[in-house]
Amino acid sequence: MASNIPLNDLIEALAGAVIEAQDNIEQHQISNLLGYFDSQNRPKSLVVRMPSIHPQAEEGSEDMYRAPLLPLVSSNMLKIKDVEITFDVDLGQLTEESVGQADKGSTEDDRQESEASKKNIFVDMAGGKQSKTGSIHVVLRVEGSEPTEGAARLINHLTQTQGVFKTFKVE
Repeated sequence: MASNIPLNDLIEALAGAVIEAQDNIEQHQISNLLGYFDSQNRPKSLVVRMPSIHPQAEEGSEDMYRAPLLPLVSSNMLKIKDVEITFDVDLGQLTEESVGQADKGSTEDDRQESEASKKNIFVDMAGGKQSKTGSIHVVLRVEGSEPTEGAARLINHLTQTQGVFKTFKVE
């Protein structure tokens, strides 16, 4: 495996890895959210029996109270706060390569830009500190974030739907 790679490719790969990590966090959060709904996309609820506090309820009556689960638990929305990547490499050669040929229908400016050279600087991933050949150190910090406006509205609506749905006399 060659250890010389273009520096811009290395930076693009690292940036792509961070973007993919944030995407994985978001996909996990969506999957977690879907766990609060049944197969027909109805909110899963907790039903509890409690003594009735309704003024017209008979002595010893109980209320059946339904509360959707989603507003009962704290949502743990996470996002990547920052990323610190440090690595030790040796600079390699500076190369120039032709970008390509312009189409016959292109303008003179397009032809000049197309015939320009692309410069690459290579880095040697096996270089740097002798004791830690090709080493890389990554620090990824995540932080909690407020629910999105859509999630907050959904949670608020579900909160408003909870309440007593049946009162009965306990025998």
